Amino acid sequence: MHSDNAPRSSTRRHYSPWAMASIVTAIIALLLAGSMPPVNIAAAIFGVMGLRQIRRHPERYMGRPFCWLAIALVLILAILTAMVQPPLQEGAEQHMVPEQGVEALG
Repeated sequence: MHSDNAPRSSTRRHYSPWAMASIVTAIIALLLAGSMPPVNIAAAIFGVMGLRQIRRHPERYMGRPFCWLAIALVLILAILTAMVQPPLQEGAEQHMVPEQGVEALG
């Protein structure tokens, strides 16, 4: 018969808190459509921290796929956002056509 107070010989592995933070932050970045780069960067950093934590304590933590998924998601999101946004045009004022009213004053 097993007693409820008997110590367990094997410890249960838990998801890494950094891994969970990375996937949640990546989902938030996806919902924001990549409009806030600091959220993307935070998700990638959390993913790297999760991978380090899992590597250091593999008997205690799991969640490596969450880390890699978060990193991949924010990289894809950053690439797609960069492709969709129009490029900044330097010196756009020099190429603007003046209005007719401004020409009459000059």
